[in-house]
Amino acid sequence: MAPKFTLLLVATGSFAVGMATDRLFRSEPGNSIPQEDQDSSLSIRKSRGHRGTGSRRDQDPGQRKSETHPGEQGDSLPESVQSIIENLNRGRPVEFATAARTILDLPPGQQRRQAIHRLASHWGRSNPEAALRWTESLSGRDRFEAMENILREWSDRDPGAAATYASQLPGSERTMHLVHDLSRRWAEEDRPAALEWSVALNDPALRARALRGALSSWAEDDPAEAANYTLTELTDRNVRHHVLEGVARRWAERDLEQALQWARQLPKNDFSRATRSVLRSIAEHDPHSAAAMFQQIADDLPAAGPIGREYRHMAEEVASIWSSSNPAEAAEWALTLPERGSIRHGAIGDVAERWMRLDGAAAREWINGLPADRNRDGATERVVHMTMGTDPAEAFAWAQSMTDQDHRRGLMHHTLTRWREVDLPAARQALSGADLSPEVKQRFGEELGLAPSPAPNPPATNGDR
Repeated sequence: MAPKFTLLLVATGSFAVGMATDRLFRSEPGNSIPQEDQDSSLSIRKSRGHRGTGSRRDQDPGQRKSETHPGEQGDSLPESVQSIIENLNRGRPVEFATAARTILDLPPGQQRRQAIHRLASHWGRSNPEAALRWTESLSGRDRFEAMENILREWSDRDPGAAATYASQLPGSERTMHLVHDLSRRWAEEDRPAALEWSVALNDPALRARALRGALSSWAEDDPAEAANYTLTELTDRNVRHHVLEGVARRWAERDLEQALQWARQLPKNDFSRATRSVLRSIAEHDPHSAAAMFQQIADDLPAAGPIGREYRHMAEEVASIWSSSNPAEAAEWALTLPERGSIRHGAIGDVAERWMRLDGAAAREWINGLPADRNRDGATERVVHMTMGTDPAEAFAWAQSMTDQDHRRGLMHHTLTRWREVDLPAARQALSGADLSPEVKQRFGEELGLAPSPAPNPPATNGDR
């Protein structure tokens, strides 16, 4: 058996085991589901198991009893609130506006938040428009999570109305998540309608998120058809790339080997996006397999000539995700990558940044131990940008350690520019003692207003009069 094919089978098997384990943990009560930039918790809450047992919207609301959360019916809750929660759980009639006022009288805390969310879900099932108007009286996390619960219930009955409402909310990342997930839920019930609505959105960012949601649902059932639609029907390049990443991810979760074979046949830019998404999906479950998969891709590169930056982006994807769980292992792997196309350079920079966020002391020690070359410079630059706002003195010291002289001076200039805004005397003193030529110091001082103040004129004497 060919070594590369064996490697592919090993990676595929490891990834499948990782996916199965992940699904097991997700299914266990009490385990939190991490929010992922493509698929927020809203879409996860809608169990795809309903397809085989009938839609939630066909069930009697009185039979859809919500789970009891700690504290919602405890003795510490006022009797009036306990009564409201009991009636909601048993599907009894509730005067929602009155219940809302009673719940909002609770002191801030976990019990109040849970009661708000429970009320939002039931009110959204009964009268989503009125429930959404009520959320305008809330603020912060309570408002968004209540709105999310209401829209989730509304989408069970009228997914188009719920998705349209979300698309008209003020632009934010949370709005994008809502549009993505409501479009996905809609596509599970009526894919053509969800796609038609998504394509018609005027805002390119909203359109990309909505299409990604709808196509993500399609890709879970038929990734090949979803991929074909993405490549043939989506003419906007940015939208197509964004959606293609979601389709590739779903395909990898369903059949890794087929997803990779499909990605390799794509045009250059589409290949890059799809393969990065596949590698990201693998790395989240088994970074060693993702690293082996990238090595296989790198081994197929031509022996000479330039290579595209897409290969650097792939390595950065694996390095970044791996560093989030084990930066030391990711660092060791990054140092083995090819120098060509800045592949090693980009991966080392991503490891440095992630490691700095997890354990700054260990990251600094690793960077200091790297050979003095452009790869160390890349890691150093990440440290400079990360520390500039909190410790400009440290950032300036790191900038001075750069080996590339042009880049070194540029970073020092940039750091001094920021530093002078918060501590002009300290920035002036740092420039005075910096390892720079007198000419460069003078130029920086004049450009940044850091030149030493002129000495005061001596007092006049009788002979000067």
